Amino acid sequence: MKRAFCDTSLGQVHCVTAGDRAGTPLLLMHQTPRSIDEFREVIPLLAVSHRVIAVDTPGYGCSDPVEGQPTVGDYAGAMVQVLDALGVERVVAVGHHTGAVIAVELAAAAPERVERVVLSGPVYTDAAGRAELAPFFRQWYVQPDGSHLLEKWRKLHEWLPRPDLVQRFLVDLLVAGEVSEQGHFAVAEYRMEDRLPDVRCPALLLYASEDPFASPERAAALRAAFRPCREVTVDAGVFVANENPAAFARAVLDYLADAG
Repeated sequence: MKRAFCDTSLGQVHCVTAGDRAGTPLLLMHQTPRSIDEFREVIPLLAVSHRVIAVDTPGYGCSDPVEGQPTVGDYAGAMVQVLDALGVERVVAVGHHTGAVIAVELAAAAPERVERVVLSGPVYTDAAGRAELAPFFRQWYVQPDGSHLLEKWRKLHEWLPRPDLVQRFLVDLLVAGEVSEQGHFAVAEYRMEDRLPDVRCPALLLYASEDPFASPERAAALRAAFRPCREVTVDAGVFVANENPAAFARAVLDYLADAG
């Protein structure tokens, strides 16, 4: 893998590239408050047959911090600027949770840059969806006694039973710091119902069996907007690319093989 930093309107954005195959590259976008590390196990599997570009969302990982509150549109605009800097015309946009929301906006705002999308953990953020998600988005702050560290560990361990993965998630959270919820707050304000009419590409909706935030029952609007639309469910939870990377990669590769 090779690293690069690209100038964008949200500061320098860190990305890694892998694979040198011909064809449309895959643009991987992580959930909040993760980093490229979310795709650590997946990148080598995808890079066997595709060029892969994984991006630290502005404000996360090794990308520059972002002042104020960016919007989903701001994030999508930064992704276009990353593609410009790398000389990439068109991608398959692969996003998980927050990354999937950014992928929707990227497909709506820059349809000429998006061949198709893979929405992992696809969340539909209409008024009802925004109201449902809002209570989960609360910013943490450093406590003098360090109690925030144990609190976050315990909460993450409820979602993710593997301590090694909890440690990796916690590192990303602490790197993002006391603005780690920027991505979630952007999602909480994103009017996806206004943007779906502008999408013009096919999609794979990739669900994890134990993900409480995304399911086929909640995805009717996405299913109707992205055509043709395929759906698949893999055995995992909220952190599917880390929990079951082989199934995640296989779902993406099978979809692309059939599409090609």
